[in-house]
Amino acid sequence: MMWRRDRGGRCDAALGVDCDWNVGRAVVAGPVRASERSWNDGYGRLGDVEISTNRKSVALCDRLDDENKVAVEYQTTIGRTILLQAGPKRRCVTDSVFFGSIKRAKFCYGPDVDPEGGSLRWCNPARSF
Repeated sequence: MMWRRDRGGRCDAALGVDCDWNVGRAVVAGPVRASERSWNDGYGRLGDVEISTNRKSVALCDRLDDENKVAVEYQTTIGRTILLQAGPKRRCVTDSVFFGSIKRAKFCYGPDVDPEGGSLRWCNPARSF
């Protein structure tokens, strides 16, 4: 838990400083880890992706019955880049990482989500964990 001491001597959750009551000095606490909650991304009603809290599994859903596909491109801590795609019809797919964990991901959508040249897709900004 992160705390800060205000002028009245009370501690308050906020700025990343832990009040040390025994010594009477402030100690800087470590940052809150992003892996403490799952990561979600998507594009409107088109589709969405969720990466689990432990960064070991991913679920991707195409929410519309249309000609577009959705995809998530993710990198693992052991250096692999994986593209998981769903669609063009409404459906969900899952994948998991056995060695390492997911360290970076981006959600993509469009009529062709193939990562090779000539792909017609749009991607949200990538997120590192």
